Amino acid sequence: MFRAFLSLVMLTGAWSLCLPDPGMSAAQVIDGISSEHLRVRMPSERETLGRDTIADLEICYGFMNRATGQSLPRRIFIHVRWDASDIRCDYQRATIHLGMNARAAAANPRKFLMHHAAREMARMGLLELSQGAEREDTEFLFEGMVKILVHEYEHSSRNLESAWTLSRLLDEMNLLGLASQRSWTAFSGGRRCLRSAAPGITFLTTFRELHGRDRPLKLFQSLRTTGLNQSLTAAFKAPVSELEDIWLKKVREHRIADEITVAADEVPQLLQTELLPGAVPPGATLEVRLLLKDSAGNLLPDGVFIKDERTGRLVQAQAVSEKDADYVAAMIPIGTDCAPGEYPYSVTVIDESGNLRNWRGRYKVVAP
Repeated sequence: MFRAFLSLVMLTGAWSLCLPDPGMSAAQVIDGISSEHLRVRMPSERETLGRDTIADLEICYGFMNRATGQSLPRRIFIHVRWDASDIRCDYQRATIHLGMNARAAAANPRKFLMHHAAREMARMGLLELSQGAEREDTEFLFEGMVKILVHEYEHSSRNLESAWTLSRLLDEMNLLGLASQRSWTAFSGGRRCLRSAAPGITFLTTFRELHGRDRPLKLFQSLRTTGLNQSLTAAFKAPVSELEDIWLKKVREHRIADEITVAADEVPQLLQTELLPGAVPPGATLEVRLLLKDSAGNLLPDGVFIKDERTGRLVQAQAVSEKDADYVAAMIPIGTDCAPGEYPYSVTVIDESGNLRNWRGRYKVVAP
């Protein structure tokens, strides 16, 4: 009886979130876009987009509900806003907040809305399945599983091929392993992107292939009552150290592709390379600055890696500045014992769709 009352209270509270904000006129928002399991609230001028996507959102709900063991709430409320950029779900109140203030959303609003709504439905199902076990040490598993489920729904699992390359690159930078992935904030910087999800994708895919596609669900169920180590051992029937060895071995055996094309019209292009200084003396630092064309608005600095082929050192690019937002750069230290000459470097770029491109260049070291 109490549980029924509590469910009614939560449902009433969630429904109340769909009411317009105080002071907002009825002409500004619309709440009447709904299906069997979903209700969408968005600005009235975007009503066409809402009505165009609601049937597909309902299909997505059915897929994610089955994929997470019938864990989704009976009704979900999706709040879509163009004056916000945050995207999150509140599984206890059965709500999804979807901010459309993003470059990728402007480029293709329907695709953006569908993809991120699917992502948050997947996350909500996993949260319900695990009773909110998304913690600092388990976040990488949630990120990985969410990506896997979304791309299975979209029939775009080829997008995940680049996760293996990302994991291989992270391993070369000593950033791959359960110890690194348990420290989610330090590893990801709080960013939800393909780079951050790649370790979870490759880890879970490894053991799905070994134990069956439904086995990760047992892992998330186990997280309700036990810690990460115990849950991993119970789900995958081996000590954690052995599971880690199996995973890392598979990543290290993966060959980095020269290119992967998921969406030809979205592939990043290298427009300009600038080396500062043009000729660098030993003991100095070389800045490799890249201007990349990102027509889809889904290339992040997190997906740009530069390798000094002379030393084998791999570094991740950073945004140059807000003013020069289209540029990324990486610093390559030149050892004091480096002889004058020309040396190769390589650039690997992976966007959020999974498109991958490699380029090569050379830098010059001169006598001091």
